[in-house]
Amino acid sequence: MQTWKARLAIGLTVAIATTLGVITNGSARAEVVDLLSCATKTPCLEWDNTTSGDAIKGVSSKGVGLHGQTKLRSVGKPAGTAGVLGEDLSTSGSLNSGVSGVSTNGTGVTGTSINLNGVGGFSSAAGAGGVYGQTSATTGLGVAGRNISSTRSANGAGVLADGGPANDAIHAFANSAADAVNAFSASGTTFFASNGSGDIAPELLLQDSATNGNDAIEVRNQTGDVFSVDNSGLTAISGTLFVDASHDNIFVNAPGERRPTIDVFAGTTGSNSDVFDLADDGGGLQMFVTDTGNLGVAGLLFSNGSCHLGCLVGQKQVHSVTEYAPTETEPTIDDNGEATLVDGVANVALDPKFANVIDTSSQYLVSVTPEGDCRGLYVSNRASSGFTVRELQGGHANVSFEYRITAKRFGVHAARLPMTAVQRTTPPHPKRAKQHP
Repeated sequence: MQTWKARLAIGLTVAIATTLGVITNGSARAEVVDLLSCATKTPCLEWDNTTSGDAIKGVSSKGVGLHGQTKLRSVGKPAGTAGVLGEDLSTSGSLNSGVSGVSTNGTGVTGTSINLNGVGGFSSAAGAGGVYGQTSATTGLGVAGRNISSTRSANGAGVLADGGPANDAIHAFANSAADAVNAFSASGTTFFASNGSGDIAPELLLQDSATNGNDAIEVRNQTGDVFSVDNSGLTAISGTLFVDASHDNIFVNAPGERRPTIDVFAGTTGSNSDVFDLADDGGGLQMFVTDTGNLGVAGLLFSNGSCHLGCLVGQKQVHSVTEYAPTETEPTIDDNGEATLVDGVANVALDPKFANVIDTSSQYLVSVTPEGDCRGLYVSNRASSGFTVRELQGGHANVSFEYRITAKRFGVHAARLPMTAVQRTTPPHPKRAKQHP
């Protein structure tokens, strides 16, 4: 083997010398070409260096130091070959490279293709990457990809990550306080996530395994947090929350079924635990809703009513009249109506719908007002089915009257004007003023 290499080296030396001496001799040039060509499945030329020096070194002042070409018309990646092949045949260690490119000012390795990938990297080792990039510069990038096309396309990108049918497309790790992913867009969407049709997985899944209430989501402006969600589910918003339900509130295929703008569900049922609390900045509870439907309000209840004069201009309402909801000493329910005395007596039956929602075991109140001249009216009997109204002093008038019934509600046993302590709560998410790094 060594004899063959020595002879080949001598032959190449003679051929090069002959080429340099014979400038225009075509037959001599043909002999050199024949000498540098072979038709074998083994390398035409091999030089082994058993020390630390280069086996082959090409130097050019203006051109390419080493140029390799292939003319194989490949079919598929397994059948392909390369213009330059670098192999690491070491049996131990992981610091060697098949191909190493070093540049003082330019790019270490450049790959160009007009039909396929400019650079391709393949690895079958567990935990290894097909392409690996590393930099020690503070502002450097381990791997940089850029698409300089001026036309936007859904298939174009600076970097493409494809995990295939079973693996994640991107794994990003930060081993310090630096961001694992830092995305920036001058005018487009900074981060866009989309799932394929029929996929039940979420477009964005954030998982935080810390146990100290660490934020899983945090949105900041120049002065501090404007929105955050910690890993226990506590959500803080410093601005205005705007929720808009599209179209109307009725499902097209489910008549009568409501589509609310906001749904709030409790973690309990029937325990009278708070589902929704509204507190002031000092923690004073101003309003609450429990899982039994109880609503507590520290202030007044208002409603905006319309009016005959001053509320409408043309067909547009420009003003409303503020109205106040009444308050009571205990929870009751009212009904009203009209009846007529005949010969001084009237038996009034309770509306069955009204009787169905009142506590018939408790006494109810009836107020009557005559609508004509008489000696006066009084209620002579109150039963679960109805009441009797008579004229005073045994009169026998035939007169109409109006009545109002006030009864206790069925199934409600709340105390009358109970004294309760002012409730206070601790804000679950203290205000912070984190600055941008």
